[in-house]
Amino acid sequence: MGVWERSPEKQRLHFHGLFNIPDGTIPSKLEKKRDYSTTTHRMQETIQSKYFNERFGRNDFKPVNEYEYTLGSAIQYLMKYIEKTGERIVYSKGLYQYFISDITDDDVVCPYDEEEHKLILFDDFKCHDEGVYMGNVCDDVIALMRKSN
Repeated sequence: MGVWERSPEKQRLHFHGLFNIPDGTIPSKLEKKRDYSTTTHRMQETIQSKYFNERFGRNDFKPVNEYEYTLGSAIQYLMKYIEKTGERIVYSKGLYQYFISDITDDDVVCPYDEEEHKLILFDDFKCHDEGVYMGNVCDDVIALMRKSN
């Protein structure tokens, strides 16, 4: 899941993304790099991939499960870019955009609007139709669910 954004000053197009990268599957080793941040005006340490540097330019990887990051805070980090610029979120799962389902608290990763009316769900959330469990979300279960515009 991710979102494209242009930097305000130079309009440089870049991507903020949340990826599931199983151990040993990234094409090159992640390496610590030290460079100067023009934003904070001090040296910084980042984790970069030579593979991505050669193909796409500067990159910065941060594990979700370390330090202050949780899955919810990582998703909220992405959502702030969508909300501030009106950008469109990019998904990889190809799910339908609208269908009606009751959900349980266990399926909620985090809210992403100030009133907490919009929620980010885990990608295997349980679908319910008026209290009846229909199954975990998948093409077959979505086909059974009521649709909405």
